[in-house]
Amino acid sequence: MKNDNISDKLSIIEAILLLFIFTCYIGALYFIIANNRAFLILFFVLHTCLSIVFILIIHDKMSGQIIEQKDHISSQFEEEKQLILKCNDEIAELKKERETLLVDKEKLSAKCADAEKRIEELTISLDEKNASLEKAPEVSNLNHLLPQNENPVNLNIIECANRVIDEMTPYSKKSGIQLLISSASDALTVRADASFMRILFRNIIDNSIKYMNRNGSLIITISNIADDLFIVLKDNGDGLPSVETSRIFELNYQGSNRISGNGLGLTQAKAIVEYYGGTIYAKSDAGKGMGIYIQLPTSSR
Repeated sequence: MKNDNISDKLSIIEAILLLFIFTCYIGALYFIIANNRAFLILFFVLHTCLSIVFILIIHDKMSGQIIEQKDHISSQFEEEKQLILKCNDEIAELKKERETLLVDKEKLSAKCADAEKRIEELTISLDEKNASLEKAPEVSNLNHLLPQNENPVNLNIIECANRVIDEMTPYSKKSGIQLLISSASDALTVRADASFMRILFRNIIDNSIKYMNRNGSLIITISNIADDLFIVLKDNGDGLPSVETSRIFELNYQGSNRISGNGLGLTQAKAIVEYYGGTIYAKSDAGKGMGIYIQLPTSSR
């Protein structure tokens, strides 16, 4: 508002000055005609002085406008400069985040590769062991399928199952199968050898992954009642006819859906369960998935 008032006053002054300049000009012309030298000089001098004042006012006004425009341009330039600096900082941050994500991706890829290599090694080792067992004479019990050097401890069966799931997840993902564990407790203890239990879970999970024949899930439910643990491994794969299901734990048995291997995985799982005084059985119908049901005493052997 103050600048607008000053601008209005200057406009009025300019108008008055122009009026006086014009009056002096007319007066000078009049006294030229009247041949009055004294008044002619007076009006000429007034005309000249007022013209100079008018020019100075106009010059000052234009200079102020130019300075104001320069300040405005400088302010805009500074704002744009700050915006560019801010954009550069954000770009730098995004580059750092991208580099961090790339490093994390490489680490994850390396872990996945190690896990796949480990699974391949375990699979080869298991196949070799099963091949040697297949050549051995069949005996009335299954103790010859058990691992050597048992070291029983008070084992958290849920933690053991989670470790096997972590090992088998890269393998299951390739087949489009999700491995899940369900339990109302974080820790359920059984007296057993950790390697025996890992082989038990690994063999059953490996069997489900091989024979589900579709994308789906394998859910492992673990619970306890009194002094017994109950483990259920249920998938939603193709399953087997009930007549074949009753034979899947037999030594070297391969059902109508056989793919590869020598059929010792579930037999070895049964040997481990029975070694610890437990029971194991399967339920399945064609097209409705397979369920493995295990009962284990918590204070086995």
